[in-house]
Amino acid sequence: MMYFKLVKVFFKENYSLKRLLGTNAKQSKLKTILLSLLILYGLGSIFFSLGFLFFNLGDIFKQMNSLDSLLTYIFMYATFLSAFFVIIRASSYLFHYKDYDFLASLPIKNEIVVAAKTTVLMVMIYLSVFIFTAPIIFSYLYHGGFSVYRLIIILLSLLLIPIVPLIVFSFISLLFTYILTRLGVKKIFGLVMTFALLLGFMYFSFSFNANSDNPFINQEAFLDSVSQYLPHVKLFFSAVVDKNFFSFILFVVINLGLLIGYFYAVKDLTHKTNQNKTKSFRRKSNRKINHKQRSVTWAIIRKEFKKFFSVNIYALNSGFGIVLMIAGGILALVYKSNLQAMMVQLTGINAPVELIILIIFGFLISTIYTSAISLSLEGKNFWLMKSLPISAKKVMLSKMYFNVLLAVPVSIITLFSIAFALESEFLMVLIMLIVIVSFSLATSIFGSIINLHFPKFEYKNETEVVKQSIGAFLGMFTGWILIVILGVGYYLLSDILSSEIIMLMMALLNLLIFGLGYIYIDRKAESLFMNFS
Repeated sequence: MMYFKLVKVFFKENYSLKRLLGTNAKQSKLKTILLSLLILYGLGSIFFSLGFLFFNLGDIFKQMNSLDSLLTYIFMYATFLSAFFVIIRASSYLFHYKDYDFLASLPIKNEIVVAAKTTVLMVMIYLSVFIFTAPIIFSYLYHGGFSVYRLIIILLSLLLIPIVPLIVFSFISLLFTYILTRLGVKKIFGLVMTFALLLGFMYFSFSFNANSDNPFINQEAFLDSVSQYLPHVKLFFSAVVDKNFFSFILFVVINLGLLIGYFYAVKDLTHKTNQNKTKSFRRKSNRKINHKQRSVTWAIIRKEFKKFFSVNIYALNSGFGIVLMIAGGILALVYKSNLQAMMVQLTGINAPVELIILIIFGFLISTIYTSAISLSLEGKNFWLMKSLPISAKKVMLSKMYFNVLLAVPVSIITLFSIAFALESEFLMVLIMLIVIVSFSLATSIFGSIINLHFPKFEYKNETEVVKQSIGAFLGMFTGWILIVILGVGYYLLSDILSSEIIMLMMALLNLLIFGLGYIYIDRKAESLFMNFS
């Protein structure tokens, strides 16, 4: 059947090992093993952190005789996650997909293509929903007593819960795309919308409650109030809590009916929107064009800025740490009175507040890893850059400077906001600033070296480089490894030296790493460029 063949093709295109790992498993076993371990580490971190919090939350609800409240968390978190993925992916995956011209030329009915693409989109949603809700399900079944019936009902319900968000938010996404395309601000607004959704979800998920050790307990009243406006929530509760199988059948029928209705509503709409995707709306501009002569380094940096803001997935993954720093600076002023207690509770670390601040900054700066992937993002245009009379050293250092420019200015502003809120001494703030800047230099030069050794010029889209390449993984994890090294050093020296002296030593180590990396690029960049084929 053609539907299953298309699903197989789309699955291979989106979820093959090469696509997920960013490398061919047979040709590079070492890279595959390394990336697989990093992925497992990331998933393990999610399960451990969320599992601990929700296990604790389940114990609290059990003592309050309201364990069934965890079902609200399961339902609403699955709904929110589905809405998030649909609103950022539905437009590009259903209504404006890149391979429309190719698929339209084949003797395949449009509804079959739409059904196959919807299936693959739903699988992406299911992966996130099952991963995120697994700790909540475990907590519910552990504290409430394990039941095969309830486990099966919950798992089957998670296959149906994303249907309503798919219907509602895919049309919202299409509406936004249509309006913003006409206004000529589609890309930048889409980027802002994505950041806003992520920040909103993070604030909601980890909202601070000074009276509770668990950040999720503050959400119960909100989730309960929202769930009142979703009539099928009662069917879900009845099916799980009361073991009412008729409620579950009704829940299945309603959701499948909505899905079938949605499919017939969009099968012709997707055909129309994809046919019209090449239309553009341009505004006449009378602005004069000024030609300016700039240095090669500044020209490359400007090009990197344009690339950064023109590729949403690039800005989203490499720039989210910047957004969090800006948000942190604002929140530091808002929660000035209890900022120190918040930081201790957020991290779970009983340490000087200055060290906690540096750890947070280090983690966020590590997420800004453009230098580890920017060379790869040249793609087929790399050979054009290689043919220009520009040294490999200048290219790599310019891309490294771009990474520093993304991280350092925002870090400085945020640090001064936090220092003002904490009323920190100027000398300590200055030392912390030196550590932060030196850390950014060290991780940025590390990123450039990684990209020199693990370039990826052949890819179907930027996502493979930004999220799935070995450069992206190593670019982020080397920063975290450096944080661990600096933290261990601080712990070992804290009994014999003052915090100020230790922090200066940390900065010197960062600068030493930067200096050695600079020398390495100066000596090896040209020869490595010549070996790229």
